[in-house]
Amino acid sequence: TEQRTATRQALIDWRGNRYSVPPELAAARVVVHQRLGATTIDIATISGVVLARHTLAEAGLGVTIRDSGHVTALETIALASAPPGRPHRKKERIPPGTAARRAAMALTGSAEPTTVISLAAYETAAKNRNTLR
Repeated sequence: TEQRTATRQALIDWRGNRYSVPPELAAARVVVHQRLGATTIDIATISGVVLARHTLAEAGLGVTIRDSGHVTALETIALASAPPGRPHRKKERIPPGTAARRAAMALTGSAEPTTVISLAAYETAAKNRNTLR
């Protein structure tokens, strides 16, 4: 039995892994109970009310174990506190447009490489050569 402080993301650290707690306990002190040989941990308030039970992950893996109810509650709170209006656009890789390509050519000086190195000599040397014998 040990005390921990939950993060603002409603997680506690235990034996090299992170486990979720209800979002109401974000940044609060909690008590973690693990019985000898047990495969679960209980996370309770300081007064002893058990609010979460998680199956243990192998110690030190660095995994995050979240209860689906905790995730849903945390998302609800986060979305309720978000400002109204248009949400952020999806993060996606957008290729450079023509203006960006022109600017890059102006910075580098040319669009085509000035020196082309032929690798034919290396190809000839490597042909029919097996170094795995």
